[in-house]
Amino acid sequence: MLFLATALVFAAAGAVSALLWVRRRWVAPLNRVSIVAERLAAGDEAARADASPHDAVGRLAATINLLAETFQHDLSELRRLEQVRKDFVANVSHELRTPLASVKAFAETLRSGAWKDAANRDEFLQEIEQNADRMTRLVEDLLTISALESGRMPPRFEPLSLLPVAAEAAASLKPLAGKKRIVLRVEPFGDLPQVRADRGQLKQVLSNLIDNAIKYTPENGTIRLSAAAQAGWVTVSVQDNGVGIPPEDQPRVFERFYRVDKARSREEGGTGLGLSIVKHIVEVHGGRVSLESAQGQGSTFRFSLPALG
Repeated sequence: MLFLATALVFAAAGAVSALLWVRRRWVAPLNRVSIVAERLAAGDEAARADASPHDAVGRLAATINLLAETFQHDLSELRRLEQVRKDFVANVSHELRTPLASVKAFAETLRSGAWKDAANRDEFLQEIEQNADRMTRLVEDLLTISALESGRMPPRFEPLSLLPVAAEAAASLKPLAGKKRIVLRVEPFGDLPQVRADRGQLKQVLSNLIDNAIKYTPENGTIRLSAAAQAGWVTVSVQDNGVGIPPEDQPRVFERFYRVDKARSREEGGTGLGLSIVKHIVEVHGGRVSLESAQGQGSTFRFSLPALG
């Protein structure tokens, strides 16, 4: 009888020890993992489980942490995209508000009797036309960047020589440069390899860069287009001797609607989207864009595309 009681005591003690071991080894770690999961479900993005044990619980904790990191990254990206959307809507609204207000004001002035004054009538009608043109350019650029970003305007690649495209873009903008007595010069490109590109999109890149240079180059200035090949890349440079860009603004010049000099850009009819379109087209072509500038000494915008052959 004593032997049986002793055995039962030892068995009970062993069972308690086993239960304590199971609790320490599995139940407590699982409870901690469960608490972390509940915190994540409640919105605590920083909650993480202890994944140090090298067992099933540790692997479970590591998996939960990985899911949490992925979720946090996706959530941050969603927040960023939502902010981009809000900024985009705000920028478009702001860009349209000024020309619309001008058109409305001039139209009301004409309706109130100014149409009888021939001199003022012509001036007001010219202002209405200029503001309508400004809104048209903005809408066209918005449609372009939307089509590019959504993939609705994929490049139609073909082997191209850069010089004829550059000469065509420069020729189309020479009258605009001539109004400011700016010399627009296409330097000899030499024997460059061809690139694989969409001719229309490549011309738009060059036109946007030249147009931007004209806006920020004073009268009697000079704009030079040149190109060179190196290490499997063909690089085109658009160099001006204009006002230059402050160092703190240079990292942002390719952002949508970012303007270094807002008053000058609007006065010149800029939409704030030209350089963003340039960057997007070049990157879709597998290329890269860059900028060198010094205030008062001008700017050089470059884009590089992979050479064929």
